[in-house]
Amino acid sequence: MAGNNRDYAPVYRFAVQLGDTSYEKVCFSRVSGLERTMEFEEISEGGYNESPHLVAVPHKRHGVLVLERGMAPVDSWISRVRPGMWLGTWLDIVLLDEKGKQTNRRFQINDGLITKWEVSGLDAMGSQLLVEKLEIMHEGIQSIALF
Repeated sequence: MAGNNRDYAPVYRFAVQLGDTSYEKVCFSRVSGLERTMEFEEISEGGYNESPHLVAVPHKRHGVLVLERGMAPVDSWISRVRPGMWLGTWLDIVLLDEKGKQTNRRFQINDGLITKWEVSGLDAMGSQLLVEKLEIMHEGIQSIALF
């Protein structure tokens, strides 16, 4: 008998950790850009007409990590963030289970650099939440499973 979908694909929450555990905690509601890709170049060889050869191309550029959250009225950490700020390797995204406990899975961002800080448009006629967004360029993402 099949169980519910949560038996197979649990619903995860996440926490963004900056630095060691003594550093100020910062919450984000959305993280995107967690990806690793590899580019290939097609090379045709004379005399071999079935298909081109695929050759891996060294990475020229990594993706952009985007962190989004509702803007807090007073926030001391975000006031220190600016484009050009070097994060180094102290940004981790930790998956949490449904009860909010840390799982053994995390993503570590290698050599992050903040390239953009943005606040959503202000609209006096609307009632949308003010959202701030950080864009971070990096030299790679490591998917780490701690068992």
